[in-house]
Amino acid sequence: MKRLNVIAILFFVFAGTVFSQEKLTLEKAIELALKNNHSILISQGENQIAANDATLGNAGMMPQISFNASGTYAANNTDQKFATGTEVSRKGAVSTGVATGVALNWTLFDGMRMFATYDRLKTLDAMSEINLKIAIENTVAEIMNTYYALAKQKQLLATIASSLALYEERVKIAEAKWKIGSGSKLDYLQAKVDMNAQKSNQLRQQNVFAEQKIALNKLLAQAIDTDFDVDQTIDITYQPAYSDLKTSVINQNNSLQYLQKNIYGNEFALREMRSQGYPRLLLNANYNFSNTQNQAGIVLSNQMLGFNGGLYLSWNVYNGSNASRQIKNAQVAVNNSQLLFDELKFSVETSVLRAFNSFMNAQQILKLEEENYTLAKENADVALESFRLGAINTLQVKEAQNSLDAASVRLVNVRYEAKVAETELMRLNGALVK
Repeated sequence: MKRLNVIAILFFVFAGTVFSQEKLTLEKAIELALKNNHSILISQGENQIAANDATLGNAGMMPQISFNASGTYAANNTDQKFATGTEVSRKGAVSTGVATGVALNWTLFDGMRMFATYDRLKTLDAMSEINLKIAIENTVAEIMNTYYALAKQKQLLATIASSLALYEERVKIAEAKWKIGSGSKLDYLQAKVDMNAQKSNQLRQQNVFAEQKIALNKLLAQAIDTDFDVDQTIDITYQPAYSDLKTSVINQNNSLQYLQKNIYGNEFALREMRSQGYPRLLLNANYNFSNTQNQAGIVLSNQMLGFNGGLYLSWNVYNGSNASRQIKNAQVAVNNSQLLFDELKFSVETSVLRAFNSFMNAQQILKLEEENYTLAKENADVALESFRLGAINTLQVKEAQNSLDAASVRLVNVRYEAKVAETELMRLNGALVK
């Protein structure tokens, strides 16, 4: 990829046991996207065009050299009377001519316009480079969020499977107590209903998991029915300080860098317009050969070979005030580009603060939910054992299981929310693509 290196995204993984498909890591998913994603490929093509255009020749700084050649043939009836009294009458008199030459045209001075043009073309190339980064950055962020959404669904499936084991155990206990007369059939039936409801939830969750796979396959531009497994670990590794973010985001946010380059580009365009007030000096040089042959006339043969050249000076003194108008418009474009940068800077700073607050809040909630899950799991285990011993009724054990289910879902969701907030902070800070 042209002058770009995507950062290595480091995270810990462990082997899952729920699925047996080929494992698709996050790094592999990003690698596939960089090769196949249509938005990235289009941006790469546009980037290459901008790089091709940023040349000295395109800026008008290099000479133009051309080779010219021509040949002529004519056959005419000729009747000529000369002052000497001589008369020439010739039918079908043939005239032939051959001419070749090399011409050079070179603008030596144009009010420094060519230098401003070259600087503007290089700036457009740099802007295209940043635009490619933005395309990659947005795609990487989308892939990360989709990948971790799959990891979240896989975690939810794992919690449902764990919960189902408790429901099945409760059914066995209720059935055994009912058959020996220490419990009612109502408890057994309720336990079966609750277990079936959890199985139904498991099926719905499997469908959500399949839908997320299709979404990721689309991003990777591969067959939408490609099957794979993902790592279910979601680790939070990015821990920036807000004071550092406020400083670094101004220098690292790619959208801000793009608009900063846009200011430079408009300033160079303004210099191009101002160059119209200066004279232009051009060099023309030619080296030519010509030969003509005539069967009638005063000159029967003529051949020339030689060099000619000259300097040409032109100065546009007045062109209907168009130059003044163009300079004013270019100055407005510079001012507008600065306003666009200031507007986006304020917007990015606002987004960074919101994303940082969401990130910190999600991490605090994550700690609470991890503790809640541990407590709910212990409570459900104790409740099931107490139900086995007859110390509590079926409603109490059901409440404990519902509490565990809710705690499991909240824990998985908030872990994913924290990861999404982390990814957004990295994107805003220009830390996804370097």
